Amino acid sequence: FHAIHHSSQEMDWLAGSRLHLVDIIATRAITLIPIFFFGFHLQAVQAYLVFVAFWATFLHINANFNLLWLDRYFATPRFHHWHHAKKNEALDKNFAIHLPILDRLFGTYYMPKNEWPEEYGLKNSVVPQGFHNQFVSPFLPRKS
Repeated sequence: FHAIHHSSQEMDWLAGSRLHLVDIIATRAITLIPIFFFGFHLQAVQAYLVFVAFWATFLHINANFNLLWLDRYFATPRFHHWHHAKKNEALDKNFAIHLPILDRLFGTYYMPKNEWPEEYGLKNSVVPQGFHNQFVSPFLPRKS
């Protein structure tokens, strides 16, 4: 389901919203159910949702500026662009949404100095064109 998000071959602010419905529901459930279960105040949840919407948009923008020392401590557009890169060395890297320290701990941190990805998208893409085809494709058997 998440392949829909990573099939985008250009990074821009809309790439963060390119998601399969099942991906949206699962991600939101994993995040929001514990928040409500632990009784966070509604205002705190609303503030969090506004922040996350802004942050997801920010991480996908198509501006290639470096935030210098912030790249080490916070997820930045450059950090997240490498997560979407087609380059072999960048595959399965930079999973953290907010704090790259998690990728450093798990050995998935990848940030070539002063570089930006040249290509985005999936290697050997299996995501079909069109909204309807993309919606149903995860439910269909894979062709070998």
